[in-house]
Amino acid sequence: NYVSDVDLLFVASDANATSDAARSLLDVLGSVTPAGRVYEIDTNLRPEGSDGALVRSIAAYERYYTRWAKTWEFQALLKARPIAGDAALGDEFTRLVEPFVWPERLADGAVAEIQRMKTVVERSAPVRSAGARQLKLAPGGLRDIEFAVQLLQLVHGRADARLRTTNTLDGLAALAAGGYIDDGDANLFSDAYQFLRTIEHRLQLRRMRRTHVV
Repeated sequence: NYVSDVDLLFVASDANATSDAARSLLDVLGSVTPAGRVYEIDTNLRPEGSDGALVRSIAAYERYYTRWAKTWEFQALLKARPIAGDAALGDEFTRLVEPFVWPERLADGAVAEIQRMKTVVERSAPVRSAGARQLKLAPGGLRDIEFAVQLLQLVHGRADARLRTTNTLDGLAALAAGGYIDDGDANLFSDAYQFLRTIEHRLQLRRMRRTHVV
C-alpha cells in the first residue's frame, strides 16, 4: 500500500563481510529528508527478530529453519521473493525455504498456531481502541482475509503448486479454481479485500500517514 513498511531479509554468501554494507543500506533508506524517508524498513522478520543477526548465510538460515522456526515464520515466507542483489543467491534462498513452507506434512499444531495468532491480532491494542473502524486488524478486515487465504494455501499448497502465489487475490482465484473454496465465497472475499484496500489507500494518501482507522 502507499504508506507501508518493507520487510527485508538479508542473505549473503559471507554474512560477516556484508553486515556493515547492510547496515549502511538501512541507514540510507531510513534517513529523514525534507521529502520524507525513502522507505520504512522492518527487519524483524529475520530469525530471532531484533535479537538475531541482520545478515545470515544460506547455511545459517537452513539451521534456523530446521531447528527453531515457528509456523508463523513460514507463513510470512509465503510472500518472500528476491528483490535486489545477487539473483543466483536469491534463487538459492527461494529453493531453501520451499520445503519448509510447503512440507510434505504440516507440523502438529500448525493450524492451531495460526488460529491463535489470528486471535492475538484481533485482540491487540489497535483493535481494542478502534474496533470495527480498524480496517487492517479487526475481524473481517484485511488481515482476516489474508490469514484465511494463507491458511488454505499452507494446508493445500503442499500438494497443489497452483496455490503457491505471493498475491492474495491470485491466491483466492487459485483456491476457487481448484475447488478448495466456493466461487461465491472467493468473489465475496476478493470484493471485500479490494474495497478495504481502496479505503485504506485513500486514508493514507490524505496526509501520507500510515493509518488503518476510519
